[in-house]
Amino acid sequence: MKILVFGAGVIGSYYATKLYQSKIDVTILARGEKFKNIKEQGVIVEDFFTHQQMVSKIRVIDKPDNEAYDFIIVAVQMVHIESVLSTLSEFKNATSFLFIGNNVNGFKNHSMQLGHNSILAGFGAIGGKRDGHKVLFADADPKKPNKKIPLVLGKVNDFSDQKFEKIKELFESANIKVDPVDDIDGWLKTHVAMILGLASATYKKENNMKNLAADKELIKLIVRALRESMNVLKSLGVTIVPKRNRYLQFFPDFFLEFIFRKLLSSEYAEIALAGHAEAARTEIRALADGFLVLCEKSKVDYGTFKKLTSYI
Repeated sequence: MKILVFGAGVIGSYYATKLYQSKIDVTILARGEKFKNIKEQGVIVEDFFTHQQMVSKIRVIDKPDNEAYDFIIVAVQMVHIESVLSTLSEFKNATSFLFIGNNVNGFKNHSMQLGHNSILAGFGAIGGKRDGHKVLFADADPKKPNKKIPLVLGKVNDFSDQKFEKIKELFESANIKVDPVDDIDGWLKTHVAMILGLASATYKKENNMKNLAADKELIKLIVRALRESMNVLKSLGVTIVPKRNRYLQFFPDFFLEFIFRKLLSSEYAEIALAGHAEAARTEIRALADGFLVLCEKSKVDYGTFKKLTSYI
């Protein structure tokens, strides 16, 4: 299969490298300085914990070409999606597009511009940040280095089952575990509900995770905001996915506060939360604004959520 990765940030660089290292025919689209650097030096990624570095001389382009790509992986922040859709439509030979990343607005515009049956969506919870041209990434908890974070993958509209299986098998051939979900829109909205309180509190503490983990009052706000955001989704009929997140309402506050303190004190939080928050503040603000639209439609209380997201 011939694959194009559209975007050379942390996510795009990580998946392009994994595919390339598994001898899969992959091209990456980058622009400006990133295009120049990849052309000259290749894609450079480094494991944040083990410091293992991979340099991949991946074919790079900076504008649409006439290659017959089997599918295109789109790895750009949500704030850039609308401007990217028209560029993607210039790839006349492509019939399948996988959008990896946060989304709270759904896929109506994607389908209108690229085709009703051409869209897949997914999420790879790869933490990371740039260090010059190099990308630092975290794809596993350092205490469980062999348990890699899976790629969540789901169909939008009537995407072909057969094509879905082929794409799933392709990722698995590159040692990327795939976690298929039936309702990817519900999964993505649930994910946004889960992360916005954490991200907002991270900005409040200027990305200092140790200070955040020690702030009991702020962690209480995170828990309250999480409950409110889950209530918003339920009131709108959005499926809470994965299923285990539906049970959060039954856990007492003190237990959830303990879990968050433990998470925020971990090495993983430094790169997966602080690192991402530092690089993606514009996207986090856009996600919060999009979720606040859902809050207003729901007519349930979201006062704590609104207060917390004002820190972004």
